[in-house]
Amino acid sequence: MRRPLVILRPVLAAALLLAVPVALAPAAYADHAGHGVQEAGESATYLVTLAPGADPERVMRETGVTEARYVYRSAVRGFAADLDGRQLAALRAHPDVTAVERDGEAVGAPVEEGTTGRW
Repeated sequence: MRRPLVILRPVLAAALLLAVPVALAPAAYADHAGHGVQEAGESATYLVTLAPGADPERVMRETGVTEARYVYRSAVRGFAADLDGRQLAALRAHPDVTAVERDGEAVGAPVEEGTTGRW
């Protein structure tokens, strides 16, 4: 009956070794990408995604956001705006908000010159 424990120990050890980097990844990414905790009084640009059918202007009014850089109404509902800590907290707690992400640059993988094909 002790045979299953012999196999189980290496499996558990491997699972723990894999779990540590996964658990630490969000903190490491936030530090590396400059997405750390926002200081009081600071503002940064964020992209706010709303639930389908939610009204961006209503959510902005309810959370104290007075000006948006852009409002999205087609493929996705939401807006981009400079937010301070108070507005950020209000948006994260709002029931119609599905995501709040700090704006940043997106970098794609390099493509070899002359490469063609379908995306």
